[in-house]
Amino acid sequence: MKSFSTYLKLKEKWTIPQFIESLFEVYDIQYDNLNLQQKRIIEDYFDIYQYPQDQSVVIHLYHRMEYIYNEKDGGLCIHNEGYQKGYRYIDYLLTHQLIQTKGIPISDSPIAIDMDHCQQVIQWLETYENLPIVYINYEQVVDPDYLAGQLRGIAHVMYETSYDVSLWMKEHCQLIPQQSRVILYYLNHDYKAYRFFKKESQDQLQQRILHHLSLYLKQRRYGTSYDFHSLQKRYLEELKNHAQDYEEETVYQLDQEMEKLENEKIKYSELISQLENEVELLKMQNEMLEEQMSLQNQYGLLNKGDIQEYYQGEQKDILLNMLEDDVKKKTVGNLDMSILEDILQQNTKDGIREEYLNCILKALISSYDIYKLKSYGITIKDEKNKHPIAMFFDNPRYQSTLSSTPSDQNACRQIYRQFRKYFF
Repeated sequence: MKSFSTYLKLKEKWTIPQFIESLFEVYDIQYDNLNLQQKRIIEDYFDIYQYPQDQSVVIHLYHRMEYIYNEKDGGLCIHNEGYQKGYRYIDYLLTHQLIQTKGIPISDSPIAIDMDHCQQVIQWLETYENLPIVYINYEQVVDPDYLAGQLRGIAHVMYETSYDVSLWMKEHCQLIPQQSRVILYYLNHDYKAYRFFKKESQDQLQQRILHHLSLYLKQRRYGTSYDFHSLQKRYLEELKNHAQDYEEETVYQLDQEMEKLENEKIKYSELISQLENEVELLKMQNEMLEEQMSLQNQYGLLNKGDIQEYYQGEQKDILLNMLEDDVKKKTVGNLDMSILEDILQQNTKDGIREEYLNCILKALISSYDIYKLKSYGITIKDEKNKHPIAMFFDNPRYQSTLSSTPSDQNACRQIYRQFRKYFF
C-alpha cells in the first residue's frame, strides 16, 4: 500500500526532541547542528514545524511523508504519499514494541479467530477506535498474511480459522453480514462487504480493498492537534492576536508617553515664561544702570585736540606718560598728587604705542634698512650733501635728522631711541 494515513499511540509519551531523535535515526538523517528551540526549521530533505501551545510537532520528510506527534497524549499521525520507505518507522515501532496495544494487538501478522477467541473478537468489533479492521471469512478468498503485511500499523487484519467459527460468528454477531467474503470496518462503525466481481482474481480483489481503504484514510480527520493545516491556521491566528495585543499595548504606551511629554511641555513652558519675566526684569535693571552711568559720564575729563592721532590712544598715552613723570618726580603738591594717582589708577594705557615701537625696532635690526619703515608711517627724505631726515606720517611736527643710515645693531638701536624720543 503506497499511500496511507494512520494514527498510533506510543507506550511512552516522548518529548518532541526525543521523537525527532528517534525518527531521524531511523531514516539516517543528521541533525546534530539543529537548533530545536526554533519553531520553524526548513532544510532540503525535511521541514520541522513546532506548535508549543498544542504540544505538537509536524515533520515533513522527503516531501512525501508527514509525521505529526503530540507529546501531551503520545499520539502519532503518519501520512505517506506513495513513498516506498514509508513503512520504515512503523516497522521500527513494531519491532521495538513501542506502540500502545490496550485493545486489539497491532502487528504485521493477521489475527487468527478460533472458537476460544470468538467472544473477544465480537467485543473488538463493537468497541474498536483507532484503526480500521479487515475481516476475512473462513474461505479466505484473499491472503490474510499479504494484507496484514500491507496494512501493518494501518489496519487490523482478522481471519476465521474454520467453518464452525464462521457459523458461530454470524449467529452471535450482527455486524457480520451474510454471504460476505471480506468485510472492511471503518472507524465510524460503518462497513463495506466484498465479494468477487465477475472474472476478478484474488490479487485484483486485494488491490480493490487496499484502494478503498486508502481513499477512506485520506479523508480521515484526527483532530486539530494532528492536522497540519489546522495547526498552521491556529498558529497564524495566534500571531495575528499577538500582533493586535502588541499594537494595543504599543498604542497605550505611546499614549502614556505622549501624556508624560505634554505634562513636561507644560512644566517647561511655565519655566520658560518665568525665565522670560526674569530676563525682562534684568533688562529693565540694566537700562536703569546704563542711564545712571550715562548721567555720571555725560562729560569727559579732557577733549581731544584737532591734531590727528597716528595710532590708537596716542594722545591719551602721551598725557598719561606726562602724569606718570610728574608723579615720579613729585612736581606737584600732596593733594594734587593724590588726584593724579587716582586718575592713573582709573585709566590704563592702550598699549599700542609700545607694540608699534617694538615692530619698528625689529624691522630695523632685521634689515638695517630705514627705508623699509615706510609701512609704519616713517619716511626718509634725502638731500644731496645733507643728513637724511625722518618724518612721521609727513607731519613736520614729527621729524628728526639722522646722522647716517645704520650699519650695525648699535646704530639701529640709536635710531630707534631717536624715533622713540621725537615721534612717540
